[in-house]
Amino acid sequence: MENRGEVMSESVQVIIHRIEKIEKELEELKLELLKLQVEKEEAEIIPEEEYQELMKKAEHLKNNPSEGLSADEAIQELLS
Repeated sequence: MENRGEVMSESVQVIIHRIEKIEKELEELKLELLKLQVEKEEAEIIPEEEYQELMKKAEHLKNNPSEGLSADEAIQELLS
């Protein structure tokens, strides 16, 4: 026969698992909404000089990834 503490512990674990599942689903929904928002917006035209500067930074980060953000950090930055 299980004691009450074990049953409560299992119940707590089940609830925690459900909460984690809900949090994961919410994150997926946030990303989906962000994608929809991006698709809805029109492309912004930037000056050639600014474009070239961005391309230089992108190339630099491509060659020096430790200086940039991880994928998770970039997503969090976009969501905040």
